[in-house]
Amino acid sequence: MSGYWHILRHELFGLFISPATYVASFYFLALLGIGFRFFIEGFARTDWILPPLSSLVVGLTFGAPALIPFLTMRSFAEERRLGTLEALMSAPVGSFGLVLGKWSASLVFFMIICLMALCYPLLLWYGFPEQAMSLGFNHFEHWAGGFIFLTSFGASFTAVGIFSSSLTKNQMVAGMLTFTLLTLYLAVMAFSFGDYRDFSNPSGLKEFIDICLGSLNQGLNKAQHFAVGIIDLSTLFHQAVLTFLFLSLATLKVERLKH
Repeated sequence: MSGYWHILRHELFGLFISPATYVASFYFLALLGIGFRFFIEGFARTDWILPPLSSLVVGLTFGAPALIPFLTMRSFAEERRLGTLEALMSAPVGSFGLVLGKWSASLVFFMIICLMALCYPLLLWYGFPEQAMSLGFNHFEHWAGGFIFLTSFGASFTAVGIFSSSLTKNQMVAGMLTFTLLTLYLAVMAFSFGDYRDFSNPSGLKEFIDICLGSLNQGLNKAQHFAVGIIDLSTLFHQAVLTFLFLSLATLKVERLKH
């Protein structure tokens, strides 16, 4: 376990001193803040039926492909390019512990960015308390549901990035692969948005496959539940399965590199 904490601290330190992560985080937060400002200004003229806070959660989710690659592309690709991965493998930590430590660091940094983005409505609440109350920023369940949704999807997104980085020695290739996979994931979610189905009694193979896909095709629909504080356990379970799947694939790849 001490080896895992050492990897976690090392990776967090690397992220915090990397200029690329700061530049990507700055532009990501700046664009998100501008979009949030204009959304709030025009909220009364939109047909958005969910709490305004959910717009920020959706923005963070769909903006993740632009940020996650910068957090994960160095994790294994750079180690392999520099030849330092062999030294890490000789440390008293297993392959899964190594993968878990690098993934945990990326997830922690991503959640820090999410918390910084959630400061926008807090600043609005501080400067204009009456308007913030009318927008529903005083409902704790909206904050809790949105944060849990971001954490679950952030976990699977960063796991995809770690897996992509384990496949190549080139950071750019790892970053582009992560961006492509996450964009495809979100495209499927967006395409399936509004397609509600009752999976309580599946009657055919297609419905059974839809159940197995889970939040891959119903994630955006379930985001509406989280937005009002209703925690959908099936979505959390599916994200946990996806996270474990990609971390396991990355572990298998690291194990092959040992031989």
